[in-house]
Amino acid sequence: MAKRLTIIGMILMLINLNAINSKKQENIERARTGQHIIIAPEEFLTQANLFADFYWDEFQIERVVVDQQDIFDQMNGGVADPDAIREYLIEFFDDPTVWLDSSVLLMGSGTEDWNVPNDKNRIIVTEYSDDEFVLLDTDYYPDVPIGRFPAQNEDQLNLIINRNIQYITNPTTGWWRNKMLMVVDDEHKGNQLEGLTYNSGLNHTARSQDTAEVLSDAVWLDRVLGIEYEMYPNGNKPEAAQDVIDKVNEGRLIWHYIGHGNEDVLGDEEYFRASTQLQLLQNADKLPLFTAASVDVGDFSSLEYDCMAEQFLTYEFGGAIATIAPRGSTDGHSNHLLFLAFFQNMINDYNYLGAALLDAKLNCSASIGNSKLYNILGDPLLFVNPPDRDENISIVGNPTTLYYEDDVEIFGQLPNANYTFSDFKAFESEYDCYYTNTLNGATYEVDYTKFGEPYFEEEIAISGDYYETSFSVTPGIQTGEQARMISYIHSVEDDYVQYLYPITIMEETQSPDDPMLPNELSASNYPNPFNPSTTISFALPEDTNVSLSIYNLKGQLLKQLLAESKIAGMYSVMWDGKDSKNTQVSSGVYFYQLETPSKTITKRMLMLK
Repeated sequence: MAKRLTIIGMILMLINLNAINSKKQENIERARTGQHIIIAPEEFLTQANLFADFYWDEFQIERVVVDQQDIFDQMNGGVADPDAIREYLIEFFDDPTVWLDSSVLLMGSGTEDWNVPNDKNRIIVTEYSDDEFVLLDTDYYPDVPIGRFPAQNEDQLNLIINRNIQYITNPTTGWWRNKMLMVVDDEHKGNQLEGLTYNSGLNHTARSQDTAEVLSDAVWLDRVLGIEYEMYPNGNKPEAAQDVIDKVNEGRLIWHYIGHGNEDVLGDEEYFRASTQLQLLQNADKLPLFTAASVDVGDFSSLEYDCMAEQFLTYEFGGAIATIAPRGSTDGHSNHLLFLAFFQNMINDYNYLGAALLDAKLNCSASIGNSKLYNILGDPLLFVNPPDRDENISIVGNPTTLYYEDDVEIFGQLPNANYTFSDFKAFESEYDCYYTNTLNGATYEVDYTKFGEPYFEEEIAISGDYYETSFSVTPGIQTGEQARMISYIHSVEDDYVQYLYPITIMEETQSPDDPMLPNELSASNYPNPFNPSTTISFALPEDTNVSLSIYNLKGQLLKQLLAESKIAGMYSVMWDGKDSKNTQVSSGVYFYQLETPSKTITKRMLMLK
């Protein structure tokens, strides 16, 4: 029998009403103390000044606008040279104590073939990285955050600027602002197996797990993991590519890629190819920050092509609000260290883009030569952060564990009365996964977790500065000690997040009358994902007829494992991954269905090869 969780005494007195996130506001105040400069060619000066005026009006942050040619005239007798810009910036940034709180924005594209007349040659580039412009002292480390708008003409620049202004002044609210997508390469490279050990720097899935574990527990993280998708004979994984496109179009605050790549494509398996799939992105109102721990994805300095990172900023119907990707070849281990620090700075500490990246470069212990290859295409002063958040969701009665069919009452105390709706979600527990594969005699293995799925969702109208709801814990959801609740709270102009984590969910399978017998029908399988077999365990609270069947994603019956009368108790049945014709099934999602005359349970599982 389900327990009613009710202690209506005002446990709300325990809520810390002052736990309002102020880190973002603190970082805005820090930016106001810095020195900020926009360098533009003559033809872009009007837009540069308008953008600078916007930042003053919106944030009271002063941005000085300078003509690139004036710098060449003043510092190098009118001859274009990147060293002239560096020397100018050394004089401009005369207060080292505010360097990290400052910024440089280069307003225009540029290539290594500077002397070739071309629309791409607007702002000069250095041989190595835009970081070379901000080497202001005698060491090899960049000293001021720097970014670039890679616009080749006024139309592209207007698009980029207008998007930035819209992003700040009129953002599209919604869950997407609290969601992050990680796209992760698999273990294949040229029909060989890589990633045999994590220390080799090639285990992309393990890296994504490390990254997931440093993020705030309030952020909804989903991953497209290459190892979970079937490879077609041509070596591609089209289902993974489609999932990437679908999720980006749904909206994600940040889209991060880990793995192999180049200026046009993510992964040998083509998780995304800009030259053919950019047009499939229709996310202009939900632009993510795109980051890539890869090779050459951000090689903006070529005269022959526009790299993926450039195209994301100048594509009219979608793409990204900003990108961070390397201009050359990089090292996997150093990439990992850089982005671990960067995401903590962005998501957990609410730094603005340039400060978050520069701090990561200076303090993450990765090779600085590797880190400097990563350039910001976008505004280094842009804040790309989740909504402010607190932990002021309470389960009435304050239980530490929830059980199937428990009745749960939720109370959320808000920092003020400025919000209209709460989109509340209760998530099943995260769950552990294990994957292994053998190719050409070498074996790959990795442990990772998957974010739990929502089992209860409700939009709640807010009146005043609190909200409340109630629901029952759904039988059959993923049990464990890492369940959570997240509430996305919003009005027309603003949003906020509240969360509760961790929560334990258990089945409660023992009956008070007979501790040896389960008190309800339940089922689970292990391992999941599996290859090639998994064991399905189930509990019968009474003597009954029972059937256990396997279905594919289309709902077609593949195999009936059991159909007979059983006495009450615990049972296990192994599925060897074969259908009724004894044919091994392919990788993908399958369902097992446990059915009795009074109840049916259906659960998903994943076959990985």
